[in-house]
Amino acid sequence: MNVDDLFGAVVGQSVAVERLRAASKQPVHAYLFLGPQGSGRRAAARAFAAAVLATGTPDDIDRHQRLALQGKHPDVFEFSSQGRSLRGEEAEALIVEASRSPIEADRKILIVDRFHTAEPGAAASLLKTVEEPPDTAMFILLSEEVLPEHITIASRCTTIDFGPISETDMTAWLQTKGAPADLAATLAEASKGNLRRA
Repeated sequence: MNVDDLFGAVVGQSVAVERLRAASKQPVHAYLFLGPQGSGRRAAARAFAAAVLATGTPDDIDRHQRLALQGKHPDVFEFSSQGRSLRGEEAEALIVEASRSPIEADRKILIVDRFHTAEPGAAASLLKTVEEPPDTAMFILLSEEVLPEHITIASRCTTIDFGPISETDMTAWLQTKGAPADLAATLAEASKGNLRRA
């Protein structure tokens, strides 16, 4: 699977996808995927992880990509807070996870969902690790907004912006899922750019 195919599940985010394809060749230590709910940030994070981990023999590459896209790769740690906010003890668990060596790939990727819910203390405790993670670790923070208490940690990341999905792109995507053209257009308008809502 080539790098273009990896991003097939990301709908209507051509600028973000283009930047991520380029970045996958020489990734940095931390990324902030910034955009509204339903804009495809999680799908993009998995695709980006698949592209970054695609090293080794052809069989190795295929395995890394397939498992990363499915959310089952042993070296892609997907985290989402169990409560309404990302708390200090959860941040500590992320720090510990980042310090662990990868199992199969040459690096470990930590995808942190709903980072905008991070409590100030949690964000502060993560700062040093996100800024200077172990050589084998990379962070992808998924966030709907950058709150004042998150500005410092956001400044340590490369930001990739995701906008609401356009009605045209949403309609086309819904049609690929089997929706008739008129229904797809109605659903796309009602979704307000949110893929989950559509």
